[in-house]
This record gives sequence, structure tokens and C-alpha cells, in this order.
Amino acid sequence: MQVSQVLESKLILKVGEMRLWRGGRSMCVNSRAHYAGGIGPLWASEGVELEFSLFGSNRYYRGYCRRVDPITKTVVMTITQGNTWGSLSQGTSVCISANRFSRCHLPDADLPSLVDAAQIKEAEINAKHAFIDLSLEELERGFKNEQAENMKKLIGSDNYQWFHSAFVEYNKLRIMAVEAGSWYIDHPSKAINKQRNKLIKLINSNPETSKNKG
Repeated sequence: MQVSQVLESKLILKVGEMRLWRGGRSMCVNSRAHYAGGIGPLWASEGVELEFSLFGSNRYYRGYCRRVDPITKTVVMTITQGNTWGSLSQGTSVCISANRFSRCHLPDADLPSLVDAAQIKEAEINAKHAFIDLSLEELERGFKNEQAENMKKLIGSDNYQWFHSAFVEYNKLRIMAVEAGSWYIDHPSKAINKQRNKLIKLINSNPETSKNKG
């Protein structure tokens, strides 16, 4: 191999490649991120606070980078600015796969406007689901009020219990899906697959369905 080929190959970064930065470890999490000004690599550096966004999410996060792992190609972040619930909620530490990072950089003067824009977009999306969320809250209250016993008499105790369980498991899956964004459709996590299978199994155990099969 010629010297020019060796030098050129060194310029091609790979996810998981390590560098020293300000005396600490830094790992490439995206070798070709597309910014408005061009294409370049993204780095996650241990011991500093970073702004980042993830594929499938509609907002920016801020987090303290605790550890990078070039073997598993993951980054452990403690979220300092994030969601109010879920795995990316403020104050939680989460292990993020490098291939999920669409942005990752130090906070700068232009960042607040980017964060605000992302938060506005997130608020718009949440507003679209407001009616659904309110309806779900009403359903949950309906399972707990004094009419519960009357409903058991109307539809049967077995059907009532099945419907309540199905509602709870569906709501768990819905929250996990919202947290993951569109990413989960093509790359469902083990947790989402487990919850989905649990819900499907419960649906198939519907008392009325079982009677019809019999």
C-alpha cells in the first residue's frame, strides 16, 4: 500500500474511533453528520456537558457525558435537560447507542434558539395527542370510580378485568412508543418487543374470543 493510500485511509473515521480531547477520552458517534454547512463527524467526550439530538426524536437534549465505550459503541449520558418522563427524562442516566446520534456538540451561542425551536415543535406534537390523552385519563378514572361494580354486572366480571388489563398494557406500550419516536418502528427495542408481545398475548386471551373459538 502506498503512503498516500495510508494517509487517506486515516482520514476516514469510523463510529467507535477514539481520540484524546482536552486530556479526556472522546469517541466518534457519527462519521458523516449532515449539517446546514456541510458534512462532518460527531464526537462524544467524557466529562463534559453536550447538546445532542437523536434520530426519531423531535427535540434537542442536554446531558453530561459520563462514559464512552468503543467496544459496544455506546455513550452513557446523565440528562440535564430532557423529557419530563421516560428513559430520557431530566436527571436520569441512560446508555445510548452511537448510531442514534444525529447531532452532538458543545453548547454554543446559537444553541438556545435551536433548543427553543425543538421544544416548540415537541409542544405542537403533544397538542395533537391532547384529546387522546384526556380520553385515556377518563377511561382510567372510569375503572376506579363507584360505577366499577355496576360495569362488572353489565359486561361480566371476566370481560371487565380483561378490558382493564388490556388498557393498562396498551397504555404502557403507547408511552414507550412515544418516547422512542419513529425510531422504534424499524428498530424496536427489546423492551418494546416484550411489551408488544405481552399485549398481543393478552388480546388473544379475550374471554369472548376464547368462547367463539370454542
